[in-house]
Amino acid sequence: MTIYHVHFTCAPDYMARRLPFRPAHLKQLAALREETRVVAGGPEPDGSAANIFYRVGDHAELLDLLEDNEFNRAGLFIASHPRAFTDFLDPLDRPPVDAGLAASIVEGTPSDRVRARASLAALQREGRAAFGGFFEDGSALAVVRSPSPQEAVVWMADAGGWVSPRLRARPWSQTL
Repeated sequence: MTIYHVHFTCAPDYMARRLPFRPAHLKQLAALREETRVVAGGPEPDGSAANIFYRVGDHAELLDLLEDNEFNRAGLFIASHPRAFTDFLDPLDRPPVDAGLAASIVEGTPSDRVRARASLAALQREGRAAFGGFFEDGSALAVVRSPSPQEAVVWMADAGGWVSPRLRARPWSQTL
């Protein structure tokens, strides 16, 4: 199974139109999570984007899930950018559906991948990171349990294997 991070670009009127579709969207994603086909998901607080982490057998299965996504079918997502993880640290726990946990998505290229992986695992055990992994091109993504992108970058850099100027972070609301 492959874990994909899919970054969705939301329609300009996403915030105004999403509420009628949201219950069906959450129900759909919760069911996929129960089937272990969704790891986590949620919007960026400004409504410009959303991120869903899928676990699928192949790219064709991912494309089917993207096409069937309630928000995508409603025209609330106008673009998607999937990337496959080559190494992924699964979440140690699952928040309830519609949790709305304030977090940060931190992305960048580690200075030392082995050390970065070990530090990400340590941050998970400390409850500071939810999950994350590494892509084929050497870049990485982690969900850090801080609502402050700046603090999330500091935590990652201080943990080791990462260099602060190589990291960028943005706020995220982990819905499930």
